[in-house]
Amino acid sequence: MLKSFFQSIKLFFVPEKEFYGLFELLGFYPDRTDLYELAFIHKSASIYKDGIHLNNERLEYLGDAILGAVIADILYKYFPNKDEGFLTQTRSKIVSREFLNNLADRIGLQKHVVSNVNLSCNKHIFGDAFEALIGAIYLDQGYYKTKLFVENEVFRKYIDLETVVTVDKNYKSKLIEWAQKMKYEIEFDTREMGLDRNSKTLQFISEISLDKELLGRGIGSSKKEAQQKAASEALVNIKKRGWD
Repeated sequence: MLKSFFQSIKLFFVPEKEFYGLFELLGFYPDRTDLYELAFIHKSASIYKDGIHLNNERLEYLGDAILGAVIADILYKYFPNKDEGFLTQTRSKIVSREFLNNLADRIGLQKHVVSNVNLSCNKHIFGDAFEALIGAIYLDQGYYKTKLFVENEVFRKYIDLETVVTVDKNYKSKLIEWAQKMKYEIEFDTREMGLDRNSKTLQFISEISLDKELLGRGIGSSKKEAQQKAASEALVNIKKRGWD
């Protein structure tokens, strides 16, 4: 029913040849192309049908969970001698919003995204679309094919696990470790800012203070993103002041 609906309204916002170029990335031809079309529709470009807003948010929700399981599976086998803490930290790096945004950009998913907002100011939309794509593959092909796609078409071509392990971008953890080492107390003040004018998505602001002195400020589409940006700025300021 959904497929026929998409076909009836000719849901090809990008040239057909370009859209089906996506299938070369997948390594297989989908059974349900409607799912893949839906995976790239941001909520700002939602299609309203029979009282329902059709966009990629539900697929993103599903894909987030499936991707986490697939990556946990891959890491468990790739690092047979590592403990739970290491595996969890490594998985967190890979599924982080920044990492997925960059990954989606390198894969070329940005040219398939359908949105009515300024994509250059909302890079998280690309990472969201990647998660939605994973959700689409799972519903269309099942877990095994999804895992093969992530292993063969994503990890082997775009992710160097050894590099992921050695690069640490958890700025909040670094800042907390520094504060504990120096016996300082830092305060995180994270709150809602309201809707972004361009993306119409909720924005958060996080401010980090030391003895009531502002160390860093960050804005993001989630509390975590805002805190990471604020912590990154705080670490830069700490280094400038020679406190490290």
